[in-house]
Amino acid sequence: ARFTPHVVLEVDSLAMVMAAVDAGLGSSLQPWAAMGRFEDAAQRFEAALITDKDAQRTNLLCSLSEDELSPAALAARVVLVDCVRELVQSGAWSGTSPIHHDN
Repeated sequence: ARFTPHVVLEVDSLAMVMAAVDAGLGSSLQPWAAMGRFEDAAQRFEAALITDKDAQRTNLLCSLSEDELSPAALAARVVLVDCVRELVQSGAWSGTSPIHHDN
């Protein structure tokens, strides 16, 4: 079915978007992880699984090469990659799948 949204507000902050939805000001398409910071998300929000097999969203995190990073930045990148990998593999980020990463 075709649907044309009536956009009246654009917000570039996940926290502000979720606060607006929580206040009943509108609705938003967000990944499941967006509700993860709300312990009572099931009571506060209505969620629906998008089952269209062609629907997808790719998120990429880019950084400088290892030789251009400070030791602290490299350590932070390693920890971040490990955290993301664990969240995806554990199912905590429902509906996600990893892409190949050399690190």
